[in-house]
Amino acid sequence: MIERGIICFAHGYTLAGANLIIVLLILVVIVLVVMGCYSIRYNRIISQRNEQLRRILTALDDYRAIVGDGALSLDEQEAILKYKLKKTKEALPLKKDGEQNFFVMMDARINKERPYTDPTFDQDALIKFMGVSRETFCNLVPRYKDPDRTFDYINSLRAEYGARLIIEHPHEEIETIAKECGFIGVDVFNSAFKFALGVTPAEYRNSMIKLFKNNQSSTIHQQ
Repeated sequence: MIERGIICFAHGYTLAGANLIIVLLILVVIVLVVMGCYSIRYNRIISQRNEQLRRILTALDDYRAIVGDGALSLDEQEAILKYKLKKTKEALPLKKDGEQNFFVMMDARINKERPYTDPTFDQDALIKFMGVSRETFCNLVPRYKDPDRTFDYINSLRAEYGARLIIEHPHEEIETIAKECGFIGVDVFNSAFKFALGVTPAEYRNSMIKLFKNNQSSTIHQQ
């Protein structure tokens, strides 16, 4: 014990100081191990959630393609609205099924033609795109009377499109994808993407890249 204390003192440490350093090093190692395990678990959870998001986006595309074709035409929607206005002599809202029918058709069409890739696309542009009057639009989709709520809806569609582009081009710059989606800047893209999908575009892309690598590795091992 005396010799150990002499050696520690010769190197500039007392025995108590050396023991304290050893304890601190052990604590640091434990913290690093815990952080590493947490990071692995967190990345696994994020990867699983993003894979679910990818499947949801694919299923949503299929749903829009199916129900969009079966929705009422604009002429039919206009006829229903005019009939109700004429019968009641006041602008009463349509029944929920009529509102939903129009929204489904609008959502399917806007996702198919993607007019939102134009950064100037807003509520006025959407109304013009659907070929109806403002009064008709507000009666068919009353929840989007407010231009800000309409803009949030448009940005959510842009975010969905951005997620698809990230899947198709995982190594594309986030700024480039933001422009292709119609966002005026990366900050707006990040905010809208996280609001719609729960993660940032960068986190989603990193998860997709890891997912693709894991799938490729699994395929190689199976071969």
